[in-house]
Amino acid sequence: MPESDEWEALRQELERAGVAGAHELGRFVSNVDFFGASTFDERAAMPVLLAALPRLTDARLISSVAGHLRRPWARPQAFDPLLTAFREWAPSHATTGWHLGDALGSAATINRVADVVDVCRNEAFGTARQMPVAALARFKKSPDIRPALLELIHDDDVGLHAMSALRRILGAADALPYIEDVERAHEGTQLGAQATRELRKI
Repeated sequence: MPESDEWEALRQELERAGVAGAHELGRFVSNVDFFGASTFDERAAMPVLLAALPRLTDARLISSVAGHLRRPWARPQAFDPLLTAFREWAPSHATTGWHLGDALGSAATINRVADVVDVCRNEAFGTARQMPVAALARFKKSPDIRPALLELIHDDDVGLHAMSALRRILGAADALPYIEDVERAHEGTQLGAQATRELRKI
């Protein structure tokens, strides 16, 4: 699929800002043993990417920008722009919403737990909520997390991620009866099968 003009325009913005490796915008390397490491300076690029995000319309570019912002050092500055973009894109663009949600979960801090929980409970966001739900496990001291996860383990779109987060928060033994309840309540469904696999892990 050819890139839109927005890609080149954003690369030029990055170059003008002196960001190294701007030509590698959207290139992600998971294994440097087989592929050359990216030269794109994500940290230096962050202010440009955050400023550009609200005006972007290319779904693939937005997903790539989200990928570059899903780093721990992007918190908390990236949270609000990502939240705005997520709310706009997630209801109608599942893949782009998922990438934004992944970055959003990474950018969240304890001060924004209520916003993350609101996102996770909003069924209009569908599977784009999966990584924000998984990220709830980072905030086990918040009183809002346990009740949210006990609700979300029964959600077809995010149940698996909620069960995994619940195990991390409660520990395997304490999470066991709740996951057994999911298995019983959703027997014969994909969610029920996912609960069975989680129980085998326990």
